[in-house]
Amino acid sequence: MSTDDASTADGTGANGGKTTDERSVDEPLVRVDDLHKYFWENDSVFDRLLGGEPVAVRAVDGVSFDVHRGETLGLVGESGCGKSTTGETLLRLQEATDGRVEFEGRDVYDLGGDELNEFRREAQVVFQDPFSSLDPRMTVGEIVRQPLDVHDVDTDAERRKRVRDLLERVGLSADQLDRYPHEFSGGQRQRIGIARALALEPEFLVLDEPTSALDVSVQAQVLNLLEDLQTEFDLTYLLISHDLSVIRHICDRVAVMYLGEIVEIGPVETIFEEPKHPYTEALLESVPRATTAERDRDRETISGDVPSPRDPPSGCRFRTRCPMVIPPDDLAIDQDEYRAIVNLRERIERRDVSLESLGEDDFDAGETRAFVTELKGRLLESDLSGRHEAVVDEALAHLASADWDAAAERLASTYESVCERRNPELGDGHHPVACHLYDDPESTSGTDERGDQAGPN
Repeated sequence: MSTDDASTADGTGANGGKTTDERSVDEPLVRVDDLHKYFWENDSVFDRLLGGEPVAVRAVDGVSFDVHRGETLGLVGESGCGKSTTGETLLRLQEATDGRVEFEGRDVYDLGGDELNEFRREAQVVFQDPFSSLDPRMTVGEIVRQPLDVHDVDTDAERRKRVRDLLERVGLSADQLDRYPHEFSGGQRQRIGIARALALEPEFLVLDEPTSALDVSVQAQVLNLLEDLQTEFDLTYLLISHDLSVIRHICDRVAVMYLGEIVEIGPVETIFEEPKHPYTEALLESVPRATTAERDRDRETISGDVPSPRDPPSGCRFRTRCPMVIPPDDLAIDQDEYRAIVNLRERIERRDVSLESLGEDDFDAGETRAFVTELKGRLLESDLSGRHEAVVDEALAHLASADWDAAAERLASTYESVCERRNPELGDGHHPVACHLYDDPESTSGTDERGDQAGPN
């Protein structure tokens, strides 16, 4: 759904019967609604014969956003969060598992034949790696001209002229069109990729990490070129990047993505100056500072590892690493102590606790109290306050008999958070955020009893 106050919500477009000229200028050029893209493992005929169950890798899991005409929307997040897959699925380079993408009011997944070819002309991509995205067997002129040949645009002479004009416009010489990609630097190859993307005069470009493979000295040149081309050709960008400095330099709005979901979206200055989601705050905190005043700054890094998209956490997906997990209302506990107990419970649920060496030297393994004391010393870095220490002792006592389920259940009965029960919704407005710190956590709209969003049918 739309996350900008200016966007319309009347459902006009292909279903409403409006033409492009009749649509409001405020209507998004691109509208992504509840987009899912799953990759399946153990799904071959051989796996099914062996009785294996297919496993879904939830690369993109319910993403919604709008891109308005003439703007640059940045899509940012850690590697592996689903940014590039979102861009590829949006362009139909990957087929979606579920969801809807509209381009100028038309459902992209309903297009076929001439309509699909028209969409291919209007929406292009600049790939991340300028070395592998160019065919080494083709000359630069052939690479830039190929889209014109495929779509049979103009005459042969007009195509040659357009190729020369495009090469010069991106900062290369028209005399270089007979050279091969290996004769160019990384920055020059990316300029060739940009020229190829512009060959069909598109309206919309997906820029997939366009500067990440380039030297720092070249990155600014390519970004400035993209800004100039946007103004000159009236382009709309979806810029995918993990580099926050690039996002701030070129974007109008930013969508922050984590483990297949968007957790925050808003104007670039608002996101950078007033972030709401703990994940966004942690990303911004990790950016190196160039001033001497920041030399002694203590950086709060994100704890833990990114969960697997094969088995994402219930509820809020960031809760396993979040420094601000919400304790139960009736629980008086500080955040550090609560985080330590939550981490302990997660290790017990994963059975990521070694019990083999306990009791070999210091005490009899059958003495439960000694067992708990030894195990607690290994698993917790600091002592707990009275009530919480008693609960943890009860839970760890179950491990003396290797009753993992009972240990996990004892901790869950006291420390289960709303963050794991319900998935926060992104919402609408100028600066929406998917976090229970900012919504009504008792609302169950759009979630099941475990807090998982409903997946595709």
